[in-house]
Amino acid sequence: MTKEAKRSGRPMKAPARGKRVSLGLKVTADVKRKIVSAARASGRTQSQEAEALIERALTYDSMLEAMRTTMAEIAQGNVEDAFRNLGYGTIHSPYGDVWVPPGYPTERSGFIDQEDGNEGDR
Repeated sequence: MTKEAKRSGRPMKAPARGKRVSLGLKVTADVKRKIVSAARASGRTQSQEAEALIERALTYDSMLEAMRTTMAEIAQGNVEDAFRNLGYGTIHSPYGDVWVPPGYPTERSGFIDQEDGNEGDR
């Protein structure tokens, strides 16, 4: 038999539906400064600003969970799009794809695009 560790502090109560409840938390000085600044800019109280930030984070988390992805994977995709938009290409290597700058000397596949008559990269 395993015993649960005794919790310190007040017992947690389920919040009443439709009512606003208090939530006590401690944050770093840096987080506090950011909340104060954002609250001033938005015209909200610190508490309202913190609630809006928490709601936004929870929305992002549920969206990422629904998409079955992470912010790191999304950022990686954005990096790849940025490289493509700048004209970078990829070389396939035994270690994975390697991004190379525009004009980098690569072997051509010999494939000729029928629409424009130019050799393709692959």
